[in-house]
Amino acid sequence: MKRAGLLVLLFAAVPVLAQTNQTTYCCRYPLRVFYESETVNLTPLFQWWKQHASQQPGAGEAEANRPLPGWKRVTGMKAQELEYAWVVNAEVFTSPTIRTNEWIILKDPPAAEEQAYYNLKPLPAQYQQQITNDARAYQAHLKAAQNAETRAQADARSWGWKTRWRANDYNQLAAEERAAAGAARNDERQTQQALDRTQKQLNAIPSVKGRYLVDCFALEIGRNSQGLPIFDLGEIMSTNSL
Repeated sequence: MKRAGLLVLLFAAVPVLAQTNQTTYCCRYPLRVFYESETVNLTPLFQWWKQHASQQPGAGEAEANRPLPGWKRVTGMKAQELEYAWVVNAEVFTSPTIRTNEWIILKDPPAAEEQAYYNLKPLPAQYQQQITNDARAYQAHLKAAQNAETRAQADARSWGWKTRWRANDYNQLAAEERAAAGAARNDERQTQQALDRTQKQLNAIPSVKGRYLVDCFALEIGRNSQGLPIFDLGEIMSTNSL
């Protein structure tokens, strides 16, 4: 990104994102890898963070006992992409109740999780429409089967052999319609299961008003030439992949 473009971002107002002390999202992916070999385990920090999340502002966290002080919670919206990094309009938390608002550079950003969110986002509406279509198809096939059965019963009582013979055709049609109704109901159930799985996956990814939200712990590693803080998420290990 050109320097002028970044300066525009810096002079823009930094809105405060509505946040709580919930730890659902930030305390994920404890194992991070740097330089392809150095592994950092954030579990002690996650435990400390959760223990102090219920404190009120001004309660005075035991900062001296805080593990991994270089790691901070960063949460906010991606504003722009750089090579191997994002510019994030962020809230930076040094504890659950102490935060600042600033633009940051986030290296090794959670691009895979962001892509997963936007891949999943349109699916619930599609699944819901399919469920509606299946329900309508089920009712239509069921009604057709019932009508065919009624006709078959009426024809079977007829004195004319041709009419009685036609009852077999209606019975076969009724069976076909009931099979189609069963297939529609089965598809509806499978689609509902897919919807539930997708919604669960979406609920596990932070977002605000349909936009992916960065919410993670990252290591502060310095500042760039324009004074922006630089954070590094680190590489998520495969067992905790995004």
